[in-house]
Amino acid sequence: MKNTILATMLALATSVASAQVAVSGKVSAWVDNTKTGATRATSLVTEPTSNFAFTATEKLSKGLTARAVVDTSLSGNTIGGSGTQLGDRQGTVGLASSVGSIDLGRNVHSQFLAITNNDVFGTMYGSVAGDVHNLRGLRMSNGTFVSVTPVKGLTVTADNAHNVTGVNASSYSASTSAFGVNATVATYTAGAEKSTVIGLSTKVAGTTLTYTHSDDTGALNSKGDLVGAAQAFGPYTAKASFGKTNTDVKVYALGMDYNLSKRTAVGVAYSNVDATGTAHDVSKVGVGLTHRF
Repeated sequence: MKNTILATMLALATSVASAQVAVSGKVSAWVDNTKTGATRATSLVTEPTSNFAFTATEKLSKGLTARAVVDTSLSGNTIGGSGTQLGDRQGTVGLASSVGSIDLGRNVHSQFLAITNNDVFGTMYGSVAGDVHNLRGLRMSNGTFVSVTPVKGLTVTADNAHNVTGVNASSYSASTSAFGVNATVATYTAGAEKSTVIGLSTKVAGTTLTYTHSDDTGALNSKGDLVGAAQAFGPYTAKASFGKTNTDVKVYALGMDYNLSKRTAVGVAYSNVDATGTAHDVSKVGVGLTHRF
């Protein structure tokens, strides 16, 4: 009996390995205390990027690789609302080579990536990037996602959402690196809704420095700037960001992560949003635990 079980487990392991399927994810929960206007509340929240993902790849001829990703968010400590929906974060199938890639399905778009990749909080818990910039929904469905590297050091992307009804959306970006500075310019368009983002990041004497500027038109016309810095001290990483918009929104965030291992970290974060009218002011402080697998 034991030999049968062992043989079955080995067969399953061999099958998974030949299929080149990987499982990964993250669970992050925070004890959060938020004050909105004069109202304060404490709750346990699941960090929105908590997820589990299945990634499958297959090597083809002529340097091509077929790939598919099913990335699903975790509702974590609550089953209320719509709950977990398989592939709600990403559900794509595509082909990739040394020149570039094309994926079909649902994924984050380039304008959002330009912001999150240049935010020291990574648009995760404690981030104020969404209070300064319009994140434009983060993701596109029914989309084509193309990435091309025409020359070394330059990457160009083109994302398009194809809707049977309604307005189609598109997002484009160009990224490069020179003299130790990573630079990205990205756009988003959906009818009258338009955004342009400039993102910069570099490292000086071990300190990561970031900057993003956005220009949004449409239902909300605004321009925003956000700067950030992050510094590692052994297992500790300190983070800070400051920003404002031309619509009188001023924000700042402070955070500290302690890495218990490469996969597990304890974090503390504080953020403050000063908007027009006291009722719109928001401050929050949280302590969280994150584990990646």
